[in-house]
Amino acid sequence: MISQHSGATFPAETKDRAQAVPQILTANRLADGEVVYWASGRWVERMDAAALLPDGKDAEQAALAEAAQWVARRVVVNPYLFAVRVENGTVRPVKIRETIRAAGPTTRTDLGKQARAIG
Repeated sequence: MISQHSGATFPAETKDRAQAVPQILTANRLADGEVVYWASGRWVERMDAAALLPDGKDAEQAALAEAAQWVARRVVVNPYLFAVRVENGTVRPVKIRETIRAAGPTTRTDLGKQARAIG
C-alpha cells in the first residue's frame, strides 16, 4: 500500500517525465547475494517493504550516497535505483528485470523468494 512506502503519493501511471516517477533503491547483500531494498535506514528483502523515493537528482544522490556507506562496510554491492509505478495501491517495477529480481530465479521456482512465498 502507498502508506507503507513513506506516506508519499504518486500518480498511478506515468505518461511523461513531467510527472513524478517514484524509485526504489536496490542492491545485493554481499553475504548471500540476496536482492535487498532500502527501507529508511535498513535493507529489507521484500520490495513491498521498500521506501519509495521521489524522482529527482537530489533524492537520487542522497539515496546513492547512503548506499555507498553500506558498500564501504561490505554489506551490499551494486546499489542502484529503479523506477516503479503505483497501481491500485501496489508497487510494481516499470521494467520486467526488477520483477524477476524481486521473485528469484526463473529457471528454478523452488529457489529464491518465490519458493519462500509458496512454502
